[in-house]
Amino acid sequence: MSTENTAEQFMNLMQRYMTLRPRLIPPKDVLRFKEMMKSFKGSEYKTGDHEFVFRILMLLSENPNPLTMGDLSSELNVPMSTATRIVDGLVLRGMVERVNDPNDRRVVRVGMSKNGRKLYETGREYSKLRITKLLEDFSAEEQTQLLRLMNKLFDALIKEK
Repeated sequence: MSTENTAEQFMNLMQRYMTLRPRLIPPKDVLRFKEMMKSFKGSEYKTGDHEFVFRILMLLSENPNPLTMGDLSSELNVPMSTATRIVDGLVLRGMVERVNDPNDRRVVRVGMSKNGRKLYETGREYSKLRITKLLEDFSAEEQTQLLRLMNKLFDALIKEK
């Protein structure tokens, strides 16, 4: 099979993936959070911002110290104004909190709140259960091969930067 043919089949798989509808119902905490984010009046939060919510919570969970807005903006690859607007919405909803930098009063950092950590852990556990269910029909060897190939693909994407 040629690389071009493989690329075409991969694009077809990606298209199939994007059109799938989740067959599992998200946990009530995730559904409640989605509704809370959509229904809050007087906020500049936009519907498309929700794609960044778990990325922000993931970044905050991976770092032992709160991050600066510049750190978040850079990691999300969005303008500072976009990162600030999204964080403002998360602060209003109690998912993150602003923390003063102990070394520089001019710097404000963002840390995950207790509610944010709970939401993140709920989402992470839900995703893990979902992936476990999806992989039930894969043999151990197929699972190993899938992970190896996905890592190889992601490594190629990282090198492409």
